[in-house]
Amino acid sequence: MSTDEVLSNQKTIVANQQTIIANQEQIKTNQAKLDRALSNQGTIMSNQQTILSNQKKLDTVIANQERILANQEKILSK
Repeated sequence: MSTDEVLSNQKTIVANQQTIIANQEQIKTNQAKLDRALSNQGTIMSNQQTILSNQKKLDTVIANQERILANQEKILSK
């Protein structure tokens, strides 16, 4: 292998190493984005549970209001 070929190969190796470093940086960035997305997903799931719980409470309030209304109608009809 000639000196020129060796130098050419070394330049290729250096270029490949630079590409690898750039790719690793992109992977780090993507991993951080994924971590944020997973965290957001957890928050969304927690919020959905809160919404479900609040909906159940609201259903109870509505049922109570319907009972109160029925009782008031009984009282008024006497």
